[in-house]
Amino acid sequence: MARILLIYIDINTGFFPGLHHGLASLAASVRQGGHLLKFYHLTSEDSPEALAEEAARFSPQLIGFSVTTNQRRYLEKYSAAIYQKTKTPQVVGGVHASVDPMDVFKIGSIQGVGIGEAERTLPGLLNKIDTGEPIMEAAGFWWREQGGLIRHNAVPALEPDLSSLPYPDYSIFDIKNINAANAGWMDMMVTRGCPYDCSYCCNHVLRSIYPSPKDYVRVSNAGHAVNIIKNNLRVYPGIKGITFSDDLLMLNEAWFKDFADRYRREVNLPFICNARVEHLTEGVCASLKKAGCILVRIGLESGNQWLRSYILNRKMSNAQILDAFRITKKYKIPRFSYNIIGFPFETKEFMKETLALNKRIKPDMGHAYYFFPYPGTKLYSLCKEFGLLNNDEGELSGYLEHPAIRLTHCKISDCKKIYNKLRLYLLSCAITKAFKFLPDFSAQWVYFTLNLHPQFFVDLFTKRSKLKSVMRKAAYKKMLQV
Repeated sequence: MARILLIYIDINTGFFPGLHHGLASLAASVRQGGHLLKFYHLTSEDSPEALAEEAARFSPQLIGFSVTTNQRRYLEKYSAAIYQKTKTPQVVGGVHASVDPMDVFKIGSIQGVGIGEAERTLPGLLNKIDTGEPIMEAAGFWWREQGGLIRHNAVPALEPDLSSLPYPDYSIFDIKNINAANAGWMDMMVTRGCPYDCSYCCNHVLRSIYPSPKDYVRVSNAGHAVNIIKNNLRVYPGIKGITFSDDLLMLNEAWFKDFADRYRREVNLPFICNARVEHLTEGVCASLKKAGCILVRIGLESGNQWLRSYILNRKMSNAQILDAFRITKKYKIPRFSYNIIGFPFETKEFMKETLALNKRIKPDMGHAYYFFPYPGTKLYSLCKEFGLLNNDEGELSGYLEHPAIRLTHCKISDCKKIYNKLRLYLLSCAITKAFKFLPDFSAQWVYFTLNLHPQFFVDLFTKRSKLKSVMRKAAYKKMLQV
Protein backbone atom coordinates (compact mmCIF):
# COMPACT_ATOMS: atom_id res chain seq x y z
CA MET A 1 0.00 0.00 0.00
CA ALA A 2 1.75 3.16 -1.24
CA ARG A 3 1.21 6.50 0.47
CA ILE A 4 0.55 9.63 -1.60
CA LEU A 5 0.01 13.25 -0.58
CA LEU A 6 -2.00 15.09 -3.24
CA ILE A 7 -2.00 18.91 -3.13
CA TYR A 8 -4.47 20.99 -5.15
CA ILE A 9 -3.29 24.61 -5.54
CA ASP A 10 -6.38 26.84 -5.70
CA ILE A 11 -5.30 30.24 -4.33
CA ASN A 12 -7.07 33.62 -4.69
CA THR A 13 -9.08 32.68 -7.76
CA GLY A 14 -11.94 35.00 -6.81
CA PHE A 15 -14.31 32.08 -6.29
CA PHE A 16 -15.35 30.19 -3.20
CA PRO A 17 -13.23 27.03 -2.99
CA GLY A 18 -14.96 24.52 -5.18
CA LEU A 19 -14.80 20.93 -6.33
CA HIS A 20 -12.43 19.48 -8.90
CA HIS A 21 -14.10 16.60 -10.70
CA GLY A 22 -10.87 15.15 -12.10
CA LEU A 23 -9.28 14.99 -8.66
CA ALA A 24 -12.41 13.40 -7.17
CA SER A 25 -12.28 10.70 -9.84
CA LEU A 26 -8.54 10.29 -9.34
CA ALA A 27 -8.97 9.92 -5.57
CA ALA A 28 -11.54 7.17 -6.09
CA SER A 29 -9.20 5.24 -8.41
CA VAL A 30 -6.22 5.57 -6.05
CA ARG A 31 -8.27 4.33 -3.10
CA GLN A 32 -9.83 1.54 -5.15
CA GLY A 33 -6.26 0.40 -5.85
CA GLY A 34 -5.70 0.00 -2.11
CA HIS A 35 -3.37 2.97 -1.68
CA LEU A 36 -3.41 5.53 1.13
CA LEU A 37 -4.26 9.07 0.03
CA LYS A 38 -4.02 12.33 1.95
CA PHE A 39 -5.44 15.39 0.19
CA TYR A 40 -4.64 19.05 0.84
CA HIS A 41 -6.76 21.79 -0.76
CA LEU A 42 -4.54 24.87 -0.73
CA THR A 43 -6.94 27.82 -0.97
CA SER A 44 -4.79 30.55 0.58
CA GLU A 45 -1.09 31.34 0.70
CA ASP A 46 -0.27 29.14 3.65
CA SER A 47 3.30 29.04 4.90
CA PRO A 48 5.39 26.73 2.65
CA GLU A 49 7.29 25.58 5.74
CA ALA A 50 4.05 24.71 7.56
CA LEU A 51 2.84 22.68 4.56
CA ALA A 52 6.23 20.95 4.42
CA GLU A 53 5.89 20.02 8.10
CA GLU A 54 2.46 18.55 7.45
CA ALA A 55 3.81 16.58 4.51
CA ALA A 56 6.63 15.20 6.63
CA ARG A 57 4.19 14.06 9.33
CA PHE A 58 2.28 11.98 6.76
CA SER A 59 5.53 10.35 5.46
CA PRO A 60 4.32 9.97 1.84
CA GLN A 61 6.19 7.92 -0.72
CA LEU A 62 4.99 10.23 -3.48
CA ILE A 63 3.80 13.84 -3.52
CA GLY A 64 1.50 15.00 -6.30
CA PHE A 65 0.50 18.56 -7.22
CA SER A 66 -2.45 19.55 -9.36
CA VAL A 67 -2.15 23.05 -10.78
CA THR A 68 -3.71 25.22 -13.48
CA THR A 69 -1.75 27.70 -15.60
CA ASN A 70 -2.95 30.62 -13.49
CA GLN A 71 -1.82 28.89 -10.31
CA ARG A 72 1.63 27.91 -11.67
CA ARG A 73 3.16 30.95 -9.92
CA TYR A 74 2.64 29.32 -6.52
CA LEU A 75 4.00 25.87 -7.36
CA GLU A 76 7.73 26.47 -7.05
CA LYS A 77 7.84 27.76 -3.47
CA TYR A 78 5.63 24.98 -2.09
CA SER A 79 7.42 22.28 -4.07
CA ALA A 80 10.86 23.51 -2.99
CA ALA A 81 9.93 23.75 0.70
CA ILE A 82 8.42 20.25 0.75
CA TYR A 83 11.32 18.69 -1.14
CA GLN A 84 13.86 20.32 1.17
CA LYS A 85 12.01 18.85 4.16
CA THR A 86 11.13 15.37 2.86
CA LYS A 87 13.24 14.58 -0.24
CA THR A 88 10.15 12.68 -1.45
CA PRO A 89 9.69 12.35 -5.25
CA GLN A 90 7.20 14.89 -6.62
CA VAL A 91 4.99 14.74 -9.71
CA VAL A 92 2.68 17.40 -11.16
CA GLY A 93 -0.55 16.78 -13.04
CA GLY A 94 -3.53 18.71 -14.30
CA VAL A 95 -4.27 20.63 -17.47
CA HIS A 96 -1.19 22.87 -17.31
CA ALA A 97 1.14 19.92 -16.82
CA SER A 98 -0.48 18.09 -19.75
CA VAL A 99 -0.29 20.97 -22.23
CA ASP A 100 3.08 22.45 -21.14
CA PRO A 101 5.12 19.78 -19.31
CA MET A 102 8.47 21.39 -20.05
CA ASP A 103 7.39 24.50 -18.17
CA VAL A 104 6.84 22.36 -15.07
CA PHE A 105 10.30 20.83 -15.41
CA LYS A 106 11.79 24.32 -15.00
CA ILE A 107 11.19 23.73 -11.28
CA GLY A 108 14.16 21.74 -10.02
CA SER A 109 12.34 19.99 -7.19
CA ILE A 110 9.87 18.32 -9.58
CA GLN A 111 10.87 14.84 -10.78
CA GLY A 112 7.88 13.86 -12.90
CA VAL A 113 4.93 15.20 -14.88
CA GLY A 114 1.69 13.31 -15.43
CA ILE A 115 0.27 13.70 -18.94
CA GLY A 116 -3.48 13.42 -19.44
CA GLU A 117 -6.12 11.64 -17.39
CA ALA A 118 -4.57 9.61 -14.58
CA GLU A 119 -7.25 7.26 -13.19
CA ARG A 120 -5.23 4.37 -14.65
CA THR A 121 -1.70 5.77 -14.73
CA LEU A 122 -1.37 7.13 -11.17
CA PRO A 123 -2.47 3.85 -9.52
CA GLY A 124 -0.02 2.15 -11.90
CA LEU A 125 2.78 4.38 -10.64
CA LEU A 126 1.81 3.72 -7.02
CA ASN A 127 1.82 -0.02 -7.71
CA LYS A 128 5.42 0.27 -8.89
CA ILE A 129 6.33 2.11 -5.69
CA ASP A 130 4.59 -0.62 -3.71
CA THR A 131 6.47 -3.45 -5.44
CA GLY A 132 9.82 -1.67 -5.71
CA GLU A 133 9.81 -1.49 -9.51
CA PRO A 134 11.48 1.47 -11.31
CA ILE A 135 9.02 4.36 -11.29
CA MET A 136 10.54 5.91 -14.39
CA GLU A 137 8.95 3.16 -16.45
CA ALA A 138 5.43 4.23 -15.41
CA ALA A 139 3.26 4.93 -18.45
CA GLY A 140 1.69 8.37 -18.75
CA PHE A 141 4.56 10.18 -17.00
CA TRP A 142 7.59 12.13 -18.15
CA TRP A 143 10.62 11.97 -15.84
CA ARG A 144 13.72 14.03 -15.18
CA GLU A 145 16.70 11.71 -15.57
CA GLN A 146 20.24 12.21 -14.33
CA GLY A 147 21.96 14.86 -16.38
CA GLY A 148 18.73 16.77 -16.86
CA LEU A 149 17.38 14.79 -19.81
CA ILE A 150 13.62 14.28 -19.89
CA ARG A 151 12.31 10.77 -20.43
CA HIS A 152 9.05 10.74 -22.40
CA ASN A 153 6.96 7.69 -21.57
CA ALA A 154 4.00 6.99 -23.82
CA VAL A 155 0.58 8.38 -22.94
CA PRO A 156 -1.90 5.47 -22.83
CA ALA A 157 -5.18 5.52 -24.69
CA LEU A 158 -8.11 7.10 -22.92
CA GLU A 159 -10.52 4.91 -21.03
CA PRO A 160 -13.47 4.89 -23.49
CA ASP A 161 -15.98 3.40 -21.02
CA LEU A 162 -16.72 5.83 -18.19
CA SER A 163 -18.81 3.18 -16.43
CA SER A 164 -15.60 1.17 -15.83
CA LEU A 165 -14.30 3.90 -13.50
CA PRO A 166 -15.33 4.10 -9.83
CA TYR A 167 -17.77 6.78 -8.76
CA PRO A 168 -15.91 10.05 -7.99
CA ASP A 169 -14.89 10.56 -4.37
CA TYR A 170 -15.70 14.15 -3.38
CA SER A 171 -15.01 13.46 0.29
CA ILE A 172 -11.45 14.71 -0.22
CA PHE A 173 -12.92 18.24 -0.33
CA ASP A 174 -14.63 20.16 2.46
CA ILE A 175 -17.82 19.04 0.80
CA LYS A 176 -20.18 19.95 3.63
CA ASN A 177 -19.10 23.59 3.78
CA ILE A 178 -18.76 23.93 0.00
CA ASN A 179 -22.32 22.72 -0.55
CA ALA A 180 -23.57 24.85 2.35
CA ALA A 181 -22.01 27.95 0.77
CA ASN A 182 -24.05 27.15 -2.34
CA ALA A 183 -27.28 26.80 -0.32
CA GLY A 184 -27.27 23.04 -0.74
CA TRP A 185 -26.33 22.91 -4.43
CA MET A 186 -23.56 20.54 -5.53
CA ASP A 187 -21.39 20.48 -8.65
CA MET A 188 -21.39 17.19 -10.57
CA MET A 189 -20.17 15.83 -13.89
CA VAL A 190 -21.41 12.81 -15.85
CA THR A 191 -19.74 13.19 -19.28
CA ARG A 192 -16.27 14.14 -20.49
CA GLY A 193 -14.84 16.27 -23.24
CA CYS A 194 -16.01 18.73 -25.87
CA PRO A 195 -15.91 18.14 -29.65
CA TYR A 196 -15.46 21.81 -30.56
CA ASP A 197 -12.16 23.57 -31.31
CA CYS A 198 -12.53 27.03 -29.80
CA SER A 199 -9.10 28.58 -30.26
CA TYR A 200 -8.84 29.97 -26.71
CA CYS A 201 -9.85 26.71 -24.98
CA CYS A 202 -7.57 23.84 -23.97
CA ASN A 203 -9.87 21.08 -25.31
CA HIS A 204 -8.24 20.93 -28.74
CA VAL A 205 -4.80 20.72 -27.10
CA LEU A 206 -5.78 18.00 -24.63
CA ARG A 207 -7.42 15.95 -27.36
CA SER A 208 -4.18 15.92 -29.34
CA ILE A 209 -2.00 14.35 -26.61
CA TYR A 210 -3.79 10.98 -26.71
CA PRO A 211 -3.24 8.16 -29.20
CA SER A 212 -7.04 7.81 -29.41
CA PRO A 213 -8.40 11.37 -29.78
CA LYS A 214 -11.71 9.97 -31.04
CA ASP A 215 -12.39 8.83 -27.46
CA TYR A 216 -11.86 12.28 -25.98
CA VAL A 217 -15.61 13.00 -25.92
CA ARG A 218 -17.23 10.25 -23.84
CA VAL A 219 -20.83 9.79 -22.81
CA SER A 220 -21.76 6.66 -20.90
CA ASN A 221 -25.29 5.30 -21.07
CA ALA A 222 -27.93 7.49 -19.47
CA GLY A 223 -28.57 4.95 -16.72
CA HIS A 224 -24.96 5.06 -15.54
CA ALA A 225 -24.96 8.87 -15.65
CA VAL A 226 -28.02 8.96 -13.40
CA ASN A 227 -26.41 6.39 -11.09
CA ILE A 228 -23.42 8.71 -10.57
CA ILE A 229 -25.85 11.38 -9.42
CA LYS A 230 -27.78 9.00 -7.17
CA ASN A 231 -24.53 7.82 -5.55
CA ASN A 232 -23.60 11.43 -4.76
CA LEU A 233 -27.04 12.03 -3.26
CA ARG A 234 -26.60 8.94 -1.08
CA VAL A 235 -23.08 9.77 0.10
CA TYR A 236 -23.64 13.52 0.54
CA PRO A 237 -27.20 13.96 1.87
CA GLY A 238 -29.11 17.23 1.93
CA ILE A 239 -28.41 18.25 -1.68
CA LYS A 240 -31.14 20.60 -2.92
CA GLY A 241 -29.96 21.19 -6.48
CA ILE A 242 -27.27 20.12 -8.96
CA THR A 243 -24.91 22.21 -11.09
CA PHE A 244 -23.61 20.16 -14.01
CA SER A 245 -20.04 21.13 -14.97
CA ASP A 246 -20.12 19.11 -18.20
CA ASP A 247 -18.96 21.08 -21.23
CA LEU A 248 -22.03 20.10 -23.23
CA LEU A 249 -24.57 17.85 -21.55
CA MET A 250 -26.96 17.92 -24.53
CA LEU A 251 -24.38 17.15 -27.25
CA ASN A 252 -26.45 14.16 -28.41
CA GLU A 253 -30.13 15.12 -28.41
CA ALA A 254 -31.43 11.53 -28.30
CA TRP A 255 -29.13 10.66 -25.38
CA PHE A 256 -30.09 13.84 -23.55
CA LYS A 257 -33.81 13.12 -23.92
CA ASP A 258 -33.27 9.66 -22.39
CA PHE A 259 -31.10 11.15 -19.61
CA ALA A 260 -33.62 13.93 -18.89
CA ASP A 261 -36.50 11.43 -18.63
CA ARG A 262 -34.54 9.21 -16.24
CA TYR A 263 -33.34 12.22 -14.25
CA ARG A 264 -36.90 13.49 -13.77
CA ARG A 265 -38.13 10.06 -12.62
CA GLU A 266 -35.19 9.02 -10.42
CA VAL A 267 -33.62 12.29 -9.18
CA ASN A 268 -36.13 15.11 -9.68
CA LEU A 269 -33.97 17.96 -8.36
CA PRO A 270 -33.58 21.39 -9.99
CA PHE A 271 -30.38 21.69 -12.01
CA ILE A 272 -28.12 24.09 -13.90
CA CYS A 273 -26.14 23.15 -17.01
CA ASN A 274 -23.94 24.55 -19.79
CA ALA A 275 -24.98 24.78 -23.43
CA ARG A 276 -23.99 26.03 -26.87
CA VAL A 277 -26.61 27.87 -28.87
CA GLU A 278 -26.44 25.33 -31.73
CA HIS A 279 -27.86 22.66 -29.41
CA LEU A 280 -30.68 24.65 -27.83
CA THR A 281 -33.39 23.30 -30.09
CA GLU A 282 -37.10 23.16 -29.30
CA GLY A 283 -36.76 19.47 -28.41
CA VAL A 284 -33.78 20.00 -26.09
CA CYS A 285 -35.42 22.95 -24.35
CA ALA A 286 -38.61 20.96 -23.83
CA SER A 287 -36.54 18.19 -22.20
CA LEU A 288 -34.61 20.73 -20.11
CA LYS A 289 -37.81 22.25 -18.78
CA LYS A 290 -39.49 18.91 -18.08
CA ALA A 291 -36.42 17.59 -16.24
CA GLY A 292 -36.20 20.63 -13.96
CA CYS A 293 -33.53 22.91 -15.47
CA ILE A 294 -33.76 26.30 -13.75
CA LEU A 295 -30.73 27.94 -15.43
CA VAL A 296 -28.86 27.29 -18.67
CA ARG A 297 -25.38 28.84 -19.00
CA ILE A 298 -24.53 29.89 -22.54
CA GLY A 299 -21.17 31.04 -23.89
CA LEU A 300 -21.44 34.23 -25.94
CA GLU A 301 -17.77 35.16 -25.40
CA SER A 302 -17.90 38.04 -27.92
CA GLY A 303 -20.74 40.03 -29.42
CA ASN A 304 -18.79 40.58 -32.64
CA GLN A 305 -19.53 37.90 -35.21
CA TRP A 306 -16.25 38.35 -37.14
CA LEU A 307 -14.13 38.01 -33.99
CA ARG A 308 -16.09 34.95 -32.85
CA SER A 309 -15.76 33.22 -36.21
CA TYR A 310 -12.22 34.05 -37.32
CA ILE A 311 -10.33 34.55 -34.05
CA LEU A 312 -12.22 32.34 -31.58
CA ASN A 313 -13.32 29.63 -34.07
CA ARG A 314 -16.90 29.84 -32.81
CA LYS A 315 -19.04 29.76 -35.93
CA MET A 316 -22.45 30.59 -34.46
CA SER A 317 -24.10 33.73 -35.82
CA ASN A 318 -25.73 36.51 -33.82
CA ALA A 319 -29.04 35.31 -35.29
CA GLN A 320 -28.45 31.84 -33.78
CA ILE A 321 -27.64 33.41 -30.40
CA LEU A 322 -30.80 35.51 -30.46
CA ASP A 323 -32.86 32.50 -31.49
CA ALA A 324 -31.45 30.32 -28.69
CA PHE A 325 -32.29 32.97 -26.11
CA ARG A 326 -35.77 33.31 -27.65
CA ILE A 327 -36.43 29.56 -27.39
CA THR A 328 -35.17 29.29 -23.81
CA LYS A 329 -37.34 32.26 -22.87
CA LYS A 330 -40.30 30.60 -24.54
CA TYR A 331 -39.84 27.57 -22.26
CA LYS A 332 -39.33 29.89 -19.27
CA ILE A 333 -35.78 28.66 -18.63
CA PRO A 334 -33.62 31.42 -17.09
CA ARG A 335 -30.46 32.20 -19.07
CA PHE A 336 -26.86 32.97 -17.99
CA SER A 337 -24.36 34.48 -20.44
CA TYR A 338 -20.58 33.95 -20.36
CA ASN A 339 -18.44 36.70 -21.87
CA ILE A 340 -14.73 37.39 -22.41
CA ILE A 341 -13.05 40.75 -22.95
CA GLY A 342 -9.49 41.48 -24.10
CA PHE A 343 -8.97 39.10 -27.03
CA PRO A 344 -6.13 39.57 -29.55
CA PHE A 345 -6.94 42.31 -32.07
CA GLU A 346 -10.19 43.16 -30.29
CA THR A 347 -11.19 46.78 -30.76
CA LYS A 348 -13.10 49.06 -28.44
CA GLU A 349 -16.05 48.81 -30.82
CA PHE A 350 -15.96 44.98 -30.72
CA MET A 351 -16.05 45.10 -26.92
CA LYS A 352 -19.01 47.45 -27.02
CA GLU A 353 -20.80 44.96 -29.28
CA THR A 354 -20.49 42.33 -26.53
CA LEU A 355 -22.23 44.66 -24.11
CA ALA A 356 -24.83 45.57 -26.74
CA LEU A 357 -25.61 41.92 -27.55
CA ASN A 358 -26.17 41.20 -23.86
CA LYS A 359 -28.58 44.11 -23.69
CA ARG A 360 -30.49 42.62 -26.63
CA ILE A 361 -30.76 39.09 -25.23
CA LYS A 362 -31.37 40.31 -21.63
CA PRO A 363 -29.90 37.35 -19.72
CA ASP A 364 -31.17 36.72 -16.22
CA MET A 365 -27.58 36.74 -15.01
CA GLY A 366 -24.08 36.31 -16.37
CA HIS A 367 -20.39 36.89 -15.95
CA ALA A 368 -17.46 38.46 -17.78
CA TYR A 369 -13.79 37.51 -17.69
CA TYR A 370 -10.56 38.74 -19.19
CA PHE A 371 -9.03 36.54 -21.90
CA PHE A 372 -6.06 34.44 -20.76
CA PRO A 373 -3.64 32.83 -23.28
CA TYR A 374 -3.35 29.17 -22.28
CA PRO A 375 -0.11 27.49 -23.43
CA GLY A 376 -0.58 25.17 -26.38
CA THR A 377 -3.83 26.74 -27.58
CA LYS A 378 -4.15 28.32 -31.02
CA LEU A 379 -4.70 31.75 -29.51
CA TYR A 380 -1.57 31.37 -27.37
CA SER A 381 0.42 30.68 -30.55
CA LEU A 382 -1.20 33.68 -32.22
CA CYS A 383 -0.33 35.92 -29.26
CA LYS A 384 3.24 34.64 -29.29
CA GLU A 385 3.58 35.17 -33.04
CA PHE A 386 2.46 38.79 -32.82
CA GLY A 387 4.32 39.63 -29.60
CA LEU A 388 1.18 40.03 -27.48
CA LEU A 389 2.27 37.93 -24.47
CA ASN A 390 3.00 39.82 -21.26
CA ASN A 391 5.89 38.73 -19.07
CA ASP A 392 3.63 39.00 -16.02
CA GLU A 393 0.72 36.95 -17.44
CA GLY A 394 1.53 34.15 -15.01
CA GLU A 395 1.02 36.55 -12.11
CA LEU A 396 -2.74 36.40 -12.61
CA SER A 397 -4.46 34.08 -10.13
CA GLY A 398 -7.71 34.06 -12.09
CA TYR A 399 -9.39 35.84 -14.99
CA LEU A 400 -10.76 38.86 -13.15
CA GLU A 401 -7.80 41.12 -12.37
CA HIS A 402 -6.82 42.86 -15.63
CA PRO A 403 -6.15 42.15 -19.34
CA ALA A 404 -3.58 39.37 -19.72
CA ILE A 405 -2.08 40.33 -23.10
CA ARG A 406 -0.84 43.43 -24.88
CA LEU A 407 -3.79 45.08 -26.61
CA THR A 408 -3.02 46.41 -30.07
CA HIS A 409 -6.37 47.87 -31.10
CA CYS A 410 -7.67 49.24 -27.82
CA LYS A 411 -6.31 51.10 -24.83
CA ILE A 412 -6.08 49.14 -21.57
CA SER A 413 -8.16 51.84 -19.89
CA ASP A 414 -10.92 51.43 -22.49
CA CYS A 415 -10.85 47.64 -22.11
CA LYS A 416 -11.20 47.91 -18.34
CA LYS A 417 -13.98 50.48 -18.67
CA ILE A 418 -16.08 48.29 -20.97
CA TYR A 419 -15.32 45.20 -18.88
CA ASN A 420 -16.61 47.04 -15.81
CA LYS A 421 -19.76 48.14 -17.64
CA LEU A 422 -20.42 44.58 -18.79
CA ARG A 423 -19.83 43.12 -15.31
CA LEU A 424 -22.17 45.69 -13.76
CA TYR A 425 -24.85 45.22 -16.41
CA LEU A 426 -24.89 41.47 -15.75
CA LEU A 427 -24.89 42.13 -12.01
CA SER A 428 -27.87 44.46 -12.39
CA CYS A 429 -29.71 41.71 -14.30
CA ALA A 430 -29.13 39.29 -11.43
CA ILE A 431 -30.07 41.78 -8.70
CA THR A 432 -33.37 42.72 -10.35
CA LYS A 433 -34.27 39.19 -11.48
CA ALA A 434 -36.83 38.87 -8.69
CA PHE A 435 -38.47 42.25 -9.26
CA LYS A 436 -42.06 41.78 -10.40
CA PHE A 437 -42.87 45.47 -10.91
CA LEU A 438 -41.22 47.12 -13.94
CA PRO A 439 -38.19 44.78 -14.00
CA ASP A 440 -36.62 46.48 -17.05
CA PHE A 441 -36.85 49.92 -15.42
CA SER A 442 -35.48 48.48 -12.15
CA ALA A 443 -32.51 46.93 -13.97
CA GLN A 444 -31.73 50.25 -15.68
CA TRP A 445 -31.92 52.08 -12.36
CA VAL A 446 -29.62 49.56 -10.61
CA TYR A 447 -27.20 49.64 -13.57
CA PHE A 448 -27.09 53.45 -13.46
CA THR A 449 -26.47 53.41 -9.70
CA LEU A 450 -23.65 50.85 -9.92
CA ASN A 451 -21.95 52.89 -12.65
CA LEU A 452 -21.64 55.88 -10.34
CA HIS A 453 -18.63 54.07 -8.83
CA PRO A 454 -17.93 51.23 -11.31
CA GLN A 455 -14.48 50.13 -10.14
CA PHE A 456 -15.58 50.02 -6.50
CA PHE A 457 -18.54 47.75 -7.24
CA VAL A 458 -16.59 45.51 -9.64
CA ASP A 459 -13.87 45.05 -6.99
CA LEU A 460 -16.51 44.46 -4.33
CA PHE A 461 -18.00 41.55 -6.25
CA THR A 462 -14.68 40.17 -7.52
CA LYS A 463 -12.79 39.58 -4.28
CA ARG A 464 -13.74 36.86 -1.85
CA SER A 465 -15.77 38.52 0.86
CA LYS A 466 -18.58 37.90 3.31
CA LEU A 467 -20.92 39.99 1.16
CA LYS A 468 -20.10 37.97 -1.94
CA SER A 469 -20.67 34.69 -0.08
CA VAL A 470 -24.03 35.92 1.27
CA MET A 471 -25.17 37.02 -2.20
CA ARG A 472 -24.00 33.75 -3.74
CA LYS A 473 -26.00 31.75 -1.22
CA ALA A 474 -29.04 34.02 -1.72
CA ALA A 475 -28.84 33.51 -5.48
CA TYR A 476 -28.88 29.73 -5.13
CA LYS A 477 -31.77 29.90 -2.68
CA LYS A 478 -33.70 32.09 -5.10
CA MET A 479 -33.15 29.59 -7.91
CA LEU A 480 -34.83 26.90 -5.83
CA GLN A 481 -37.98 29.01 -5.97
CA VAL A 482 -38.06 29.25 -9.75
